[in-house]
Amino acid sequence: MRMDEFEQRAILVENKIQVDPLQRILLLQKAATFDTFEDLKLDLSLVRFFTKSDALFKFFEELSTEDVSFEILAEADAYAEFGIHLEILERLLENYHSLLGSQGYTDKAFVPQNYRLNEDFLRTYESIEIHLEGYLSHFELKLLEDISKHVPLSIHYSTSKFNVKMQERFEILGVKLPNNKHIHFSLSDKKILQIENNENLLDANVYAVEEREEQIAIAFREIEKMVRNGMNPEKIVLILPDESFKEHLTLFDTHNNLNFAMGYDYSNGRIYKSLEAFYRYWQSRDDESKKLLERYGFNVEEIKKIPAGKKTEVSIFFSEIDKLGLHDSPLVNIEKKEKFNERVQEKYLHFIKVLESEELSLKEWLFLWLKSLSKVTMDDVRGGLVTVMGVLETRGVSFDGVVIVDFNEGVVPATSSKDQFLNSQVRAFAKLPTKNDREALQKQYYKRLLEQANQASIIYSTSDNKLPSKFLYELGLEKAQQTQAQFDLLYNQPSQINVEEDPVVEYFDAGSITWSASRLKTFLDCKRKYYYRYIKKLQAKQEEELNEGAFLHSLLDHLHREADSFASKEEMQKNIDILLDNLLPFDDSQTAYKKLLWKSKLKGFVESQIVHFKAKWKVVECEKEFQGEISGLKFKGRIDRIDQNATHTLVLDYKSGSTKEAQKTRNVESLNDLQMSIYHQMLKEKYQNINLAFVKLFENGEIEEITALEEKNERLLNVIVELKQTKSFLVDKTEDLQKCKYCEFALICERGEYL
Repeated sequence: MRMDEFEQRAILVENKIQVDPLQRILLLQKAATFDTFEDLKLDLSLVRFFTKSDALFKFFEELSTEDVSFEILAEADAYAEFGIHLEILERLLENYHSLLGSQGYTDKAFVPQNYRLNEDFLRTYESIEIHLEGYLSHFELKLLEDISKHVPLSIHYSTSKFNVKMQERFEILGVKLPNNKHIHFSLSDKKILQIENNENLLDANVYAVEEREEQIAIAFREIEKMVRNGMNPEKIVLILPDESFKEHLTLFDTHNNLNFAMGYDYSNGRIYKSLEAFYRYWQSRDDESKKLLERYGFNVEEIKKIPAGKKTEVSIFFSEIDKLGLHDSPLVNIEKKEKFNERVQEKYLHFIKVLESEELSLKEWLFLWLKSLSKVTMDDVRGGLVTVMGVLETRGVSFDGVVIVDFNEGVVPATSSKDQFLNSQVRAFAKLPTKNDREALQKQYYKRLLEQANQASIIYSTSDNKLPSKFLYELGLEKAQQTQAQFDLLYNQPSQINVEEDPVVEYFDAGSITWSASRLKTFLDCKRKYYYRYIKKLQAKQEEELNEGAFLHSLLDHLHREADSFASKEEMQKNIDILLDNLLPFDDSQTAYKKLLWKSKLKGFVESQIVHFKAKWKVVECEKEFQGEISGLKFKGRIDRIDQNATHTLVLDYKSGSTKEAQKTRNVESLNDLQMSIYHQMLKEKYQNINLAFVKLFENGEIEEITALEEKNERLLNVIVELKQTKSFLVDKTEDLQKCKYCEFALICERGEYL
């Protein structure tokens, strides 16, 4: 059996129940409600405290299992660096212990001081043999020594320069172990029973690649070599020092050759992601979180009605998420669902049993439920023969073929977060495991794995200035082959893009459509873009960045809502400055920069406008919407601004970019931007003496009258005739590739820069 299972069976704690992992967090939170706790700078709200509680529990458990008191830590803390913090932590532990005792619970942190041996369990064995790969805490070593007095107990252990600390601990017990040996010794008699030289030669091919993903192709190649050499694929292991890399491997394992021992995370599924989206919305309620909910198919207005801050029992919370179709288990006392996840059901039944007496807000319940679900994994049942596992899972197991990826500094060996409350000097003085001790332990796991293999390959990447792990040099494997991946192992498969032949719109009726200038331009520019946007109604992802053109239109609309003209540039500039502060209230450096930039860019516009107003022009309309017919087709639009003087009307369109295309006078028959002609046709009956012009906002506010208007009007009328005659059309792509540069459909069309 596994070591942790053996320890649990071998000890008894009288009249106490082991506290549940969720309950212990809530109890620790209650234990922390004293004045000086705030000096630790830990937020006591459940969400914040939950993430920090893990470090607190690990710290308390480590002190307990290593038999180190707070007095010893105080002695070790020569510069009183942690003095106040240690006092707070000691009081927190005392409060927590009292709370546990009052409810009949105990915790892992208190077991080493309050257990007795389960002698009935131990008597069922004539002898006990332990195959030790890892590290034994002070408590575990004492426990084994106690057991060895009741039952003959022996240990199998392989010594090396990476487990000297453990050798020292055995020496204190009276067993001196020579280095670089395979040893079987009796803890009961303190005698070495058998000793062998460790003659396993450590040999491995080391490969360096540029990109991290390339490692996958190299790993597949090395596994294939091993199989071709006659190795049983079931005796080959692929080691992931960073287990999150399994998501990448899964994508490329198209033939299901791999078997992921760690399973698949439930947290990658639709239900978990949807619940996560709800939590994110309840946390921030910003536009991005609303859009995310909409993308998951939920009605945000309905979600708003759920009172996230309402204190409630756990059963109410589950009925709420069940109504939304986000509970992957049948509710208690409710008719059974046909399809549900058994692992989730186990979590659910445990969750409601343990927390049935608690009252939390719906948001806090959701947070706790997400934390519980994040630990749910599903077994890999695809039947792959090559095992994929993390390094800790390899303890006590040997493989003929070993492939390790991500052998980079900072990943192998993995860094630990256990030094949060103490530095390495204090740890060393108090005889607590230091960062170096923990790294040495991981190195031992890798060493044992590699030296027991017949063939081994190690791969690391050099992208983003990554370095190979220094551990390679300690293993004597510093020579790496710079290699390039065989990319057809990754990409030699059919494209997932559905290549669509030019479809045909068989039934087209221009008269049933209300056209806008942009819709007409899209139709004339590219039939494929028109097809995707207006017929298939594909929506591009909304940009989070502020759209400069749209913002400036809004700014100038607000500017003229109160004033139809300005007498001086100082007055107009002041109004613009006030509006910029009102419309952009954020005080970050990027927004401050944009305000200064636009104020500077609009100075010429302000001066030009004052000259315009002194010529007796007044603003009569802003953002004016219109709708009507031109030659039998319906049109709609929005005019930026209409100015009038005593005799004339001037239709203005703000431009922050180039007007070159719209103002061309040659080849007018190929002009597709007919916005101003549409305006003219729609307004000529309403206004006398009408003129049209662009206002070039960033070119000193120059008012540039439309050129060749009659020819452009004629072009519009010809286009309308063609539209009315068009009953079907081929949805082909534009031949002008410049138009694809900023098109949202470039990837679908395989145009522009795409993979």
